[in-house]
Amino acid sequence: MQKTIAVINNKGGTGKTTTVLNLGAALAKQKKRVLLIDLDTQSNLTQSLQVQNTENHIGKVLLSRCDIKDAIVQAEGMDIIPSTDELLDFEFLINNEPGREFLLRESIANLEKEYDFILMDCPPSMGTLSINSLVAADSYIVPMQAENFAFIGLDRILQTAEKVKNRMNPKLELEGILFVKYQPRTKFGQAVVSNIIQNQQLKNKVFNSYIRQDIQLMETTAFGQSVFEYAPKSRGAFDYINFAKELLNK
Repeated sequence: MQKTIAVINNKGGTGKTTTVLNLGAALAKQKKRVLLIDLDTQSNLTQSLQVQNTENHIGKVLLSRCDIKDAIVQAEGMDIIPSTDELLDFEFLINNEPGREFLLRESIANLEKEYDFILMDCPPSMGTLSINSLVAADSYIVPMQAENFAFIGLDRILQTAEKVKNRMNPKLELEGILFVKYQPRTKFGQAVVSNIIQNQQLKNKVFNSYIRQDIQLMETTAFGQSVFEYAPKSRGAFDYINFAKELLNK
């Protein structure tokens, strides 16, 4: 059964792109058919996989200017629909479309039997493209750091997702919260994790797996590879394999 997951946080630098890239690669290593969708106007996921052919991108797909299958590019055993620096202009046009929140769901409807997982890298905002991802998704993952003010950003995401669930996508669920760049020995990090785990609204919604701070993992996007290609024996590779297995077991 196919699962469509939005990886979302309204803050930048929270590990969304790193998670989509390396979770996708880890799932591909488990023999799953994976499609990545880059919805970020900064195109970080597209650049991280060194995708050069972006003539047909997600903006054109959403406005029906190209067939979705013509936009799919292969990279590292996965498929990806790329973004481009033109996406910001396309987002303006998308905002004027009737039913603009449903464009992505309509676009991927015919891909249900072709992939086991569709992972969407969302922009660091709760704008039209992020809402499109939540309307199209079965569930969403929130990568976050154990840092001050983490609750504030998380609360806004949960509120927005609940509105989407009530108004546009009743099947939408929080898949879980993934702690990234985590330093388990710090008391502050432990306190943030403990507070979130004890929150009644988030009970059983924090992944047991976490992604530890790892310089090699941080370098992967700059070198245009997943962690499994760049540093297969690193902590980051170990952590993302564990996370993928936990997700599959769920």
